[in-house]
Order: sequence, then structure tokens, then C-alpha cells
Amino acid sequence: MKKVQDFYFKKAKEENYKARSVFKLEEAQNKFKFIKSSDRVLDVGCSPGSFSQYMLNKILKTGSVVGVDILPNSFAHQRFKFILGDIKEIDISAFDDILFDVVVSDAMPNTTSDKETNHFRSISLCRSIFELAKDVLKDGGHFFIKVFDGKDLQDFKKELNEYFESVNVFKPKSSRDESREVFLFCKNFKKLR
Repeated sequence: MKKVQDFYFKKAKEENYKARSVFKLEEAQNKFKFIKSSDRVLDVGCSPGSFSQYMLNKILKTGSVVGVDILPNSFAHQRFKFILGDIKEIDISAFDDILFDVVVSDAMPNTTSDKETNHFRSISLCRSIFELAKDVLKDGGHFFIKVFDGKDLQDFKKELNEYFESVNVFKPKSSRDESREVFLFCKNFKKLR
């Protein structure tokens, strides 16, 4: 039986984070150093709020976070704005004409017992998030997104490579061994003219 209350689950509770996923972002930040202290960050699929919580408490001294999710969010901070909604339907005017330095996403679709279905749904969601990111990310900005590994991952990576200087697959130590999740770190966005 899978041990749900693992080391990272307990560590998150001890450090008052809302979810163990915070350590995935922390590992990526330690490796890639892609979020700066004054950045404006868009956190897609932000609930329950651990990514935003980590960024605002540990990295963003003067920066801010806008979080979007279809689920309600209980995280609050003076430099955090929450938008309840589906990113496939959101009007970018909701972001007050802000362009973001970084877009992060730990979002996942509802999963099934079929790994291939989960992969295809994950890729579809990631493409929707990337469509939004293309509209709101600054030139030179960074994109960090979770996806389930599978046969369409390489095609998605190729799509991203057209818009970024580099795209790296990153599997955090804090991801469960049995999980097919990986993250894509996409560096230096280039708006196509």
C-alpha cells in the first residue's frame, strides 16, 4: 500500500505549507534560479496555495503573485491576488494588462486509472496553460509546468522549443517514485512576431 504521509508530506505540515508540492518548486528554484525577488508571477492551478505561499514567503521580497484556479483558494497575502475561474475561458483583461516575468503551474486534470488517458488529459491542459502564457509572459520570461510523462511529451517539448531558448525536463526528488509527473522548465520566452 502506498504510504501517503511520507517525508515531504510531514515536512510540509511542519513548515506550515498547504501541500507537499511546495518542495518541487523549491528544488526547481534551487537548480534553475528562475524566480527573482521583484518578479510578477502567474500561478496557474494555484489551489491550495503552496507554490504561491513559498514564492511570497521565501523569494519575492517586492514581487507579487496572481493565482488562478477553478477551485477556491484559502491562501491570502497582501501581494497575492486570486482569480476563481477556468483558464480556458478567462479573459486576459482579468490580469489588468500585467505581463508576467514567470508563469508556474502545478495544475493537473482529474485522473483516472488509465495512465495513457491521464497523460493525454495532462498534455491537453498544459497546452491550454501555454496558450494563456503566450499572451501574458514577458519577452525573456520563464515557464515552469507539471505534465504527466508519455508519448506526446516530446511533441509538446518541440512546440515549447519554438518559443523558448531552452526546455528542460525536471523530475524533483520530492515527486513520488511511482508518479509519472515531470516538470518542464522553459527558459527565456521569445514572442514570435
